[in-house]
Parts: sequence; C-alpha cells; structure tokens
Amino acid sequence: MSIRVGVIGLNYGEAVHIPAYKENFKYKLVGVCARTAERAEAVAQEHGAQRWCTDARDLINANDIDLVSIASPPSTHAGYIVAAMAAGKHVAAEVAFAASAEDGRVLTDIARERGRIGAVAYVLRYSPNLRFIAELLAQGVIGEPRLMCVDYFNNFLALRGAHSRWMWDGDNGGGILAGSISHLFDLALRWFGPVREVDATLATLTDVKGVAGTGSLVRRGVLADDTGNVVLHFESGVLATFGYSAVVAYPRVNIELHGTKGTLHIEGLGEEVSVLRMGEQNAEVLFPPEGYIEATRGASGLKGGFNIFIDDLATAITTGAAPGGLPTFKDGWETTRLVDAAKKASREKRRVKVDEID
Repeated sequence: MSIRVGVIGLNYGEAVHIPAYKENFKYKLVGVCARTAERAEAVAQEHGAQRWCTDARDLINANDIDLVSIASPPSTHAGYIVAAMAAGKHVAAEVAFAASAEDGRVLTDIARERGRIGAVAYVLRYSPNLRFIAELLAQGVIGEPRLMCVDYFNNFLALRGAHSRWMWDGDNGGGILAGSISHLFDLALRWFGPVREVDATLATLTDVKGVAGTGSLVRRGVLADDTGNVVLHFESGVLATFGYSAVVAYPRVNIELHGTKGTLHIEGLGEEVSVLRMGEQNAEVLFPPEGYIEATRGASGLKGGFNIFIDDLATAITTGAAPGGLPTFKDGWETTRLVDAAKKASREKRRVKVDEID
C-alpha cells in the first residue's frame, strides 16, 4: 500500500518534493498546502492531488495522510511538526530543520515519544560521490584525516527577487549558515564524528533596502547572515573551515579533505572527486560505484539526493526502523547545535563549546 503524502509549502515543495513523490511508486501524492488558494488549487490540479488547502491544519489532520512533507519557511517547522506528530503522522522536514537547537531537541523528543518517523532532508549525504567519500575515508585513502576546507560562494542573495523575506530572519532559521552550510555540517559530522568547539565570524553584507518585509528585522538587529567563516574543532582532532557568501558575483563550491597520506578534492557539491597522494604531482579522478549513481535515478545534487532520501524514509515508515543513512530529527538537532554555536561564537567573539548549546 502506498504511503499517502501531503506537502506543505509549494515553492521548493513543487520544485523538488512533489516530483520525487510522484515518481516513486511507494508514495501517493494526496494533498498540498500553500498560503493562497489560487496557488494551492493550481498545483493540486497540475499534479493530481485530490485535496488542497491554505490552512496546514486541514492537511495535517486529514485521515488520508500518512506523511507530512514540510517545505515551508523554517519558522513554521516546529509548529507543523508538533501538530503532525500529535495527529499520528510521520514527518519529513526541509532544511533549515528548526529555528534553534532548543526547538530541535524538543522535536526530537516528541518524535521518539510518539513513535513516529521524523526525518530531515540533509540529502547531500546521498549524492553518489559524497556517499563514496565515507568509504574512501574508511579505506584510509588519505591516511589520518587532519583538515577539511570548504569554499561555498554564490550570488543567490545579491539578485533581487531571488529570495524571500524569511531568508533574512535571523531569529527564525534564516541565513545561509542554517539554510545551506548546515548541509555541509551534516556531511562533516558523518565523516569525522562529534564537534567539541566552534569559532565563527558571521556578517550581513547586503543592503536590504527595498527587500520587502525586512524593515522590522533591521530595526531589531536580527538580519540573518549572508556571509561568514566558521571553524569546527572535532573531538578527533580534525579541523574544518567553512568560508561562504551568497552575495558574490563569482560562484564556486570546493571541498578539500586533507590527510597524512593525501588529499581528496571534491568539485562542487559532489560533481567530481579526485585524490592527490602525498608526494605525487597528478591527481587521480575517482568514480563511485555504479549502484550509487543508479539510485539517484539520473538526477544530481539536492534533487538526486532527495530521491534516495524518500526511499529510505519509506523503509523507515513501513518497517518502523530507520535505515542507518536516514537523517533523523536527532541528526537535525546535532547540526542545528553547530549552527547555534557558530552564531553564539560570532556574537560573543569567542570560541564556543558545543556542550554550551542545549
């Protein structure tokens, strides 16, 4: 029997969530929810959903919904998740998972107490080459890992009309750190284990005059970050640096993993992986197992990863046990702790112990 799903939030929801569920025989798209009736009805008709609404409670409380898939702004996630769990539904939540680590901990506890599956869409861990990285590290291809360097630069927030007000709401899960870099935090946690301390400098370089709805955020001093530098100090001794900005004209994404015997270079968000062994001059391109590529159904990046994510989610829902790779609410809470630690480190201009974050 198909898992009946309702999608809340129809921007990213229509672009990524709905196509993935429709193409997967394990699911049936039943309902959609948007802020306006016109939008909700149009999407429902286009994609064959039998119900649509503007009040998320109508979707959450529907008897013909098994899974609530949340692709709305982060400030809404906690309320929707609590309501869905209370209604006996399973939940898939987009990134940023929660507005704060405290919210993330509460949501994790609720999912456990209710016996429902709660998953967070940290889907880069399913990208074929990034999935392959964990195996290469376990094989000791670069020896003992020592340093991770990430450059993440694009022009997303510099282009007027390319973003929503919630992106600028620093109190409610906005910003590039929570919305984008947290995906990379999730990878780093999987590759290198727990983080002990965090250093960070976060900044807002954009002049937001003319961006609708940001006036109150400016007055309250809670504009979210568009630029930053974060350093994670792992318990294992690995050091990871993340430099990022969403307001530069020259876009590039580059990940380097340096060890005692060599370096793994990841182009983009997993487009290509190569290894340069210590003392050699030429890098060798590495290729993931064919099965990893086939599992994404030919799609790459976040969309490809989402396809495998919902496969694992279906297994968790039907068996009651989450596969080892499924990013759970607990994973979401741990990643959100790093985000909050970075914000605290930047605000207080000091290194913050992760244990300080609830």
